[in-house]
Amino acid sequence: MRAWRTLTAVIVLLAVVAIWLPRAAAIGPDYRIGTDDVLAISVADQKDLDQVVFVRPDGKISLQLVGEVEAGGLTVAELASRLTTQYARTVRGAHVTVSIREIRSRPVFFPGNVVRTGTIQLTQDLTLLQALSLVGGPLPTADLESAFVLRGQTRIPVNLQSMLQKGDMAQNLKLEPGDTVVVPNSDPVYVQGEVKAPGPVKYTRGLTVVMAIAAAGGFTPLASARRVTVVRGEGTKKEVLRVNVNDIMSDPESTDVAVKPNDVITVPQRLF
Repeated sequence: MRAWRTLTAVIVLLAVVAIWLPRAAAIGPDYRIGTDDVLAISVADQKDLDQVVFVRPDGKISLQLVGEVEAGGLTVAELASRLTTQYARTVRGAHVTVSIREIRSRPVFFPGNVVRTGTIQLTQDLTLLQALSLVGGPLPTADLESAFVLRGQTRIPVNLQSMLQKGDMAQNLKLEPGDTVVVPNSDPVYVQGEVKAPGPVKYTRGLTVVMAIAAAGGFTPLASARRVTVVRGEGTKKEVLRVNVNDIMSDPESTDVAVKPNDVITVPQRLF
């Protein structure tokens, strides 16, 4: 149930953000042209001089008549003014218009566990929450507590569950070009035997045996709550824990047992 509540909170909050989020395609007048951006250059009344070019890694573009021109770091208006001056040397009354055909210089990468993996471009300032809304939000299998932003060589932990479920906006950092938002896949806990919905349960920090059984629908009438087992480990190095869930649920002083990713919880049938 906790996993469903978290997912519901994610969907609702991202839907609200999507309503007021400005369109990412809107390019403001202060936008600075960068490497790999695709530009459309048009000279008034000179159709043969119209070109679509991309900005090279050195920040320059190559154009007819004027040759190589520095474009990186300029606004659209600044580049248009510069080109108008240069074309005017050979074209009488030249007036140049510059438009950005495609932005490629300000990527943020979402490699997995979101609805739409891939790359978005920071055509404007975006927070992590806003960017998540643009890619459709995290998948139900995502480990929201273990997400992080990779910025160069720096790894910045981000607890998406705290942000989305508790409104912790300290986690809602402002993204920068080149950031990679990593949302890991959540390892499951397996609950089998006499529970109403046996199968995998999404692991979250603080998950206990009782909580995992509740997430699997709770006990069936035939369940033996006193003889629950937890198996963890791989191969021959397996550890078996025996848990009396009946005592945990009936005695307030009893301590529930924390589970780990990939644990297998088995609820046996009662002995008659």
